[in-house]
Amino acid sequence: MISLVWKTPEMRTRFESFAETLYLLTNAWKNALDRRLKPLGLSRSKWMLMIALYKDGEGASQRALAQRLGIEGPSLVRLLDRMEKDGLVERRAVAADRRVKAVHLSRKGQSQLAEIKSIAAGLRQELMAGLPTQDVDTAMAVLAQIRTKAEAL
Repeated sequence: MISLVWKTPEMRTRFESFAETLYLLTNAWKNALDRRLKPLGLSRSKWMLMIALYKDGEGASQRALAQRLGIEGPSLVRLLDRMEKDGLVERRAVAADRRVKAVHLSRKGQSQLAEIKSIAAGLRQELMAGLPTQDVDTAMAVLAQIRTKAEAL
């Protein structure tokens, strides 16, 4: 276990504040996107799964999707059941291992994904408008370092 020794109380407060701000930003961003996607009838869990499929590539396994979304397998199965019923995804057997089901977006799901990406891009542009490129680059570098450390734990 790593023991952190802060040089000053102010340093500890600064890092705590950074972590809290990052958490609050993540939630605020997701909530804003939720509000914009609600007219499409998409819950957060549905649009996040569709984005995960887009980022991981078509045919992701249920296990990989559950890990990416940070949810348990049974929760993912229920979500996929609802999305399959809504015509957004299809589960297909994998030829190499018929026990494994690969998840694919249906045509309807691909159409909705295009809308999600467009709405998300608009939100991103609105939220980041006016930020200096150098500040964004610095923030990205810092966040990448923290992510690398977190993923290594």
